[in-house]
Amino acid sequence: MDKPSRNDQIELLIEDIGFEGNGIGKTNSKFAVFVPNTVPGDRVLARIIKTKKNLAEAKLERIIEPSQFRINPECSYFGICNGCRMQNIDYSKQLMIKQQSVINAFERIGGFKDINVPSVIGSDNIFYYRNKLEFSFSSNRWLTEDDMNNDEADKSFALGFHKPGFIDKIIDINKCYLQSEISNTILNLTRQYFKEKNISIYSTKTHEGFLRFLIVRQSSNTNDLLINLITSGENEKLISGYKDFLLSSIPENIFSLSIIHSISSRKAQVAQADSFKVLHGKGYIEEILGDIKFKISPFSFFQTNTKQCEKLFNSLVQLGNFNENNNVLDLYCGCGAISLFISDKVKSVYGVELSEESIESANENAVINSINNCEFEASDVMDFLKKSLPEENSNTKFPWDMVILDPPRSGIHPKAAEYLLRLEPETILYVSCNPATQARDIKLLEEKYKITAMQPVDMFPHTLHIENVVKLDLISKDNGQS
Repeated sequence: MDKPSRNDQIELLIEDIGFEGNGIGKTNSKFAVFVPNTVPGDRVLARIIKTKKNLAEAKLERIIEPSQFRINPECSYFGICNGCRMQNIDYSKQLMIKQQSVINAFERIGGFKDINVPSVIGSDNIFYYRNKLEFSFSSNRWLTEDDMNNDEADKSFALGFHKPGFIDKIIDINKCYLQSEISNTILNLTRQYFKEKNISIYSTKTHEGFLRFLIVRQSSNTNDLLINLITSGENEKLISGYKDFLLSSIPENIFSLSIIHSISSRKAQVAQADSFKVLHGKGYIEEILGDIKFKISPFSFFQTNTKQCEKLFNSLVQLGNFNENNNVLDLYCGCGAISLFISDKVKSVYGVELSEESIESANENAVINSINNCEFEASDVMDFLKKSLPEENSNTKFPWDMVILDPPRSGIHPKAAEYLLRLEPETILYVSCNPATQARDIKLLEEKYKITAMQPVDMFPHTLHIENVVKLDLISKDNGQS
């Protein structure tokens, strides 16, 4: 078959998973067809719904022969919320798919050949692994097929996750497999309390309404649990009743419980706040990574999979092969998690991060752990690197022999790569949650650096996301060797 046409029905063997989580099959002429809700190894009948120059999109008509890797998803919202798009794929196969996604990024985007990508370090817990979840309130509930067939379904109240592709639609979630069972209890208690009282929900169209977000944070290595309700304003009697309702339902002999009420006047639906009040408990949670204790305030960033974060940082340590003479520059350091984690293995660490709030957390956590060889600066990374460039005819040497990069998904600015090439640190360790932008950025550094080691780590089972650590060593000017 040449290029298929709209409404053609074709039989396909699904060979791979694409960026959006759709299965990829190929026609006899090697024309790629993307089919949702399929698993590598499935033989399917699909109907073409859209054709483009180099690919087609299709709807799954039926599975002719299921893949050996196809399993029944645990979650009843699978295929609706799309948070765990690979939950119908055996976990061992998920890891192989993620390994291949790293290979594809470095070969197709970075242009690297014969790249050595080790097996992905998997997660011991493939359910209930997150330490933070954000739920949104909405008066515009996404209706499932069961809801549409149920005349008694409440269409005006939802507490859960956004429906992909629909800004104002929220899927009403009763049980999520991403966080612990207690978070589901809190979710359902919160829904029950406010729904029974017929409390209004904030609308981004009218900018009226009270309820906005519920955030649950829970430590993996201590018994700390924090409940953060975000509303658009004050209602002391209502919020006090909510606190008492939670306290009567959550066993404090098991959890060290904090309850926060936050107020946001922001028009956009972003789970941030202008101010917050501690209603009960200490108002933060404590987490432990390795031997380091972290104080995590209600809105500060912290890796959401604690157990896998420890594996990620240990991989970084192994690849970095740090010693007591290393002076390390930690760029995009956030709350200083990596800096503090490696502090006992190196001479010094200097962390740079744009967010002043994160830098305050980093300094506070250094004090908590009595760590004296870490300094932190609130600065734009590109500006920091630019001012670190030596002046013309200067013999000033870049004071850091190792640089750690842990940028957001968008990667680093091309100018930052240019400055690193001029500064020439001996080693760069690049940590990324997006292998595509990581490969692009490393290509910019290829002039003076070569990849000497790599290690992907699965931080988020059942999703398409993968974290990857790459070690880059400076190529010697004398013989082209590192």
